[in-house]
Amino acid sequence: MPARFFLPSLPAAGAATVDGDLAHHLATVLRARPGLTIVLADGRGGSALATVRAVDRRTVTLQVDAPRQAPAPPRRVQVAFAPPRLQRAEWLFEHGTEVGIDVFQPLWTARTRPQGERPDRWLRIVRAAAGQCDRDWLPEVRPARELLDLVAEPGLPAARFVTQPGATSLAELAPRDADVQVLVGPEGGFSPEEHAAALAAGFVPAGLGPHVLRTETAALVAAALVHASDAR
Repeated sequence: MPARFFLPSLPAAGAATVDGDLAHHLATVLRARPGLTIVLADGRGGSALATVRAVDRRTVTLQVDAPRQAPAPPRRVQVAFAPPRLQRAEWLFEHGTEVGIDVFQPLWTARTRPQGERPDRWLRIVRAAAGQCDRDWLPEVRPARELLDLVAEPGLPAARFVTQPGATSLAELAPRDADVQVLVGPEGGFSPEEHAAALAAGFVPAGLGPHVLRTETAALVAAALVHASDAR
């Protein structure tokens, strides 16, 4: 499978020259040679095959095929979570992209305060993971916000859930072909005030299985269970 790389927009079909990070990666990391085929993508469903024609230190010349447009996903899986620390947060963004999270919404809660939000770093991780797993649509990484502000926001998905041990499995509750939002608390869980606010805002308790999970694991399991509902 050709490697996939994301650009802000796709070049027109025909000869094209790329520079910057993509040219550096092709030339110095992949050591690309003429004839190598890659996929260029815009993260919004558009992609095109491209063949390397020439490589130098700063630019790579490509022959780009006609683009194709993939349909939008039938629904978006939004996971709002209290970010764990450093490498564990990065693990969540990387593997959450692979599992199928469409919107990452970091949360600040009573038990997790800002520890160095890194949106640029997180977005780079998401882009790399999306290229690795060949996603047509890039996940969205939203700015961190307070949980109580989020649950009070109008226009949330109609299907919204808050994880709760012992509740009915999310795989049984999640609807098919409809946007879903899942709240995943920090280690120690949401405060009673936060949990009550989520319930008052229409979030339905949903279980993730019999065991207590770390935040980053819970976020991935939540997304996997939502996708598993498609098999019902």
